[in-house]
Formats: sequence, C-alpha cells, structure tokens
Amino acid sequence: MNVCLRVDSSFSIGSGHIMRCLSLAKSLNKLGAQCTFISKGHSGNIIEKIGQGGFDFKVIAAPVHSNDYVIDEKSWLGGNQSDDAQDFISLINKEIKKPDIIIVDHYSLDEEWERIVKQYFPTTRLVVIDDLCNRKHRCDLLIDQTYKRQADEYSLLTENNCKVLTGTQYALINPSFQKLRKQSINKKSLLNKPQTLMITMGGVDAQDVTGKILDYLELADFTNFTKITVILGIACPHATKIRFQAQKSKYNIDVLSNVTNMAELMLEHDCSIGALGGTTWERCSMAQPAVNIAIANNQRTIAQNLLNEGAIVLDANTFSQAELCSAIESLIMNYQEQRILAMNICDGLGIMRDVQEIIPQPAKDGHNVTLRLATEDDIDFVYQLQCEPQTRRFARNPEIPEYVNHVSWMKDRLSNAESVFYIIDHDGACGVLRLDPVQHISATHEISIFLTTKSHGKGVATAAIKRALMLHTDFSVLATVLPENHTSHKLFNSIGFKKISSSEYISEKE
Repeated sequence: MNVCLRVDSSFSIGSGHIMRCLSLAKSLNKLGAQCTFISKGHSGNIIEKIGQGGFDFKVIAAPVHSNDYVIDEKSWLGGNQSDDAQDFISLINKEIKKPDIIIVDHYSLDEEWERIVKQYFPTTRLVVIDDLCNRKHRCDLLIDQTYKRQADEYSLLTENNCKVLTGTQYALINPSFQKLRKQSINKKSLLNKPQTLMITMGGVDAQDVTGKILDYLELADFTNFTKITVILGIACPHATKIRFQAQKSKYNIDVLSNVTNMAELMLEHDCSIGALGGTTWERCSMAQPAVNIAIANNQRTIAQNLLNEGAIVLDANTFSQAELCSAIESLIMNYQEQRILAMNICDGLGIMRDVQEIIPQPAKDGHNVTLRLATEDDIDFVYQLQCEPQTRRFARNPEIPEYVNHVSWMKDRLSNAESVFYIIDHDGACGVLRLDPVQHISATHEISIFLTTKSHGKGVATAAIKRALMLHTDFSVLATVLPENHTSHKLFNSIGFKKISSSEYISEKE
C-alpha cells in the first residue's frame, strides 16, 4: 500500500504539521504502508526531520521570498493551488508509485487542490487533516482534532460521502505518549506543587515567545522550580539568544534542541508553559498541567474552548509579566485540578482510531469494522455477551459466569499489560476480541472472539480478525476451535490461518 503525504513547514507554518504527519506515517508504516512525503522547500522548513524519521521525501521548489513571518494561513503555500496540485501530480508520476491513499495537511489547500488531484487519481482515497473548519473540502475522510469540534460543523463544507472525525479522541499523537500515560498520571497525582517546568513554544517560535517568557521569569521568583527545561525546534531562529538567556538566568535552566524523546521529557516534568499546537494534546495525554499560550490566530478556537473548560490560557501577542506570573501561580495553587482537567481532555489513542478509518476494513454491508480498547465502562456490555447462548455454546466453560466473578475477571484482564482487550465496533459496539499471551511453540498470543447474536453472518468477525492482525503485525496468533464449531473452522480457514491440529490454527505472516 502506497501513501503520499502533502504537508509543509516554514517559519510561518511552524513544524507541527510535519511532526503530526510523521507520527501518522510511522503508524501506517507499521501496518505495511510505504509512505512518501511531498513538501515545499520554504524558508525555515524541517524537511530533514522526514529523512531522519526514515521516510522518503520529494521537494517542490518554493519561490524566492523573505523570511518574514506571515500571519495569514491562506498565503502559506507561496503560490496558487492549481500549480501546486500539478507539481504534486508530476512528482508522483516521475518518481513515486501511484498512491492508494493521499493525505493532505495544509491550511492553504482546499477543494480546489483536492478536486484536481482527485480527478487525476479517482480511485485513490483522499484524506484531509484540518483544524480550522473554514473552507470547503472534496475528500473521502476528514480529521479535525480540535477540542470540542463537532462533525456537523463540516456539514456545509464537505460532501455527503465524506466521513468526518472530530475532537481530541482523534488527535495525531505519537503512540509513545499513550505508553507512558498511566505512569505519568500516577507520578503527577502524588504532587502537591510542581517542581520541574518545561517551556515548549513549538518547532519554530518565530516570534520568540520563549525569550519573552524567560525575561518575565527572571523578574519573578518561583522558588518551587528546581529545574526548568526549554525545548527548541531545529528551525528556531532565536536559539543562540535563548541559550544566552538561560546561561545567565538565576534559575537552573537546560536548553534542548531537536529532541526525539518528548514523551519521556513530559513524564519527567511536572508542568509546562506551552504553545497551543500539537503539543497541547501531547501534554494532556500525559496529564501534564500547563499555562497554554496561543501563538497564532488559527488557535483562537482551541484557546476559547480550553478557557471555557477552566484551562489556563494566554495570548502570545498581549500577555504581560504580571499576567504570566499570575497564570503560573494559578497553575501551582490548583495543580491537581489542572492535572485532572488535562488528563480528561485527551487519552493519546487518536492515531489508533485514525488509521482504522484511513484503512477501512468493511463487513459485508460495506460499513467499517474497528477495534477500540475496552474499559471498565464495558463490563456490563461484555457480561451481556457472555450470557448469550451462542457465546456459551462454543466456550471452553459453557456455564454462564456469576456477575461478581465476571467483574473480577474482566478487571484482571484489563489490568494485564500483556493482554489486549478490544470492543468490536460495527455501527456500534457488537462484540469482543481478545489477544492473550500464550505459551506455545508457534504463537505469541491466543485470540478469543464473540459477537452479539444479531451480528452473526455479516462478515463482522472476519473483518475484526483482519483488523486485529493489521494492528498487531508482530504477533503470531493462535486460534483454538472446538471440533463441533464448524463456523469458526471455516472462518479461520477463509482468513488464511494455517491449521496445525484438529483444533488449532496459526496466523501466517505475509
């Protein structure tokens, strides 16, 4: 499967679009996709990060222009959409295989660009990543990770066949954050006051908001901060000045550039002062409270929505030294309330949800089948499934479990870090799929799957198993089937499992 991503970075655009598309590409790559980036060579770009991430990239030549910071996102392209679309198509024809999926993440591009590309690649799935909800799109799937955004806000901006995913549950966050989320929550829940502070104002920070913050901190005296770490992007034009400020500061300040371990740094640090870009959702996924600073006009919706929920938000263009200090003091005094607020905004599982929509796995009716991680909120749903006659008929234990025993069993399964417990979704929750570690000469995990009675015969089980194998390419999966369960024998044969005994099947890697 070939995927092309059209995304830019510059002094005006920043680095966030490239970084979130890199996170998405890494997840798609694990599913077997070959990802190629096509990006324009603007001043202040971070195209080299694409190569460092292990991906091929092609560069569209940018017109010669100044390094001035451009506020209007419609001007970020540095040319017209028609020419850009033709350059994009030409690069693909010359140097890249025809894409199965095109992903475009650019505030300057809309239905004009998308129509040209879609006409040339009519069977290619076109995915748009947007945050602004201010222009029309012609695509198959649209993802907007804006906090509190509703899908119906795009009703007049997309066509009827476009699926729209909105909200921070679809935030394009590197999975490394979710892996450390529980540890970070536990660590920060024990604190009365934060002692370590991160300052991260995006990959470029063309307006030198970082320098302004350091100047203002120098006029204050926050004795609780034993360590301050400043994170700079590789394209930051003020890096030398900021390092000098840190060196002369009365605080213990480290300055790091081009970091690759942001999740670990957020685990290490108790709180942040950070820009309202992609790192906002990274901070929230790690339950890291923050003074959030809006650094661009296109962040106003996010800023207002967070402010309405009780988060601490400042405007980069207007905040004073007194306002910054007041915001930090509020963060310190209300640390646990702000931690809980951040934790509940984003769970860090967005990319897992996104890739399942980018690469559909339909049942017989054509509707997509997805998997989501089960929680304790699913205990009653799973129990109802356990009580259905069809479930018990082919279970190892045919007796219906006592409810109290079921609750204990499921909580134990959910807490087992080596097991994967999914709820199957096909126009709503309709089944369970588990992958549990197993001691077997040919397998790492054993699969268990059961559906609601009304979901049988619709191809949901087939799609769900294929989806699980797609998400866990590193697993060798064992299926144990009772001799009389003829339907399941047929199922695993049809999917391509290898029969190794009268009751056992093993998934075969491609």
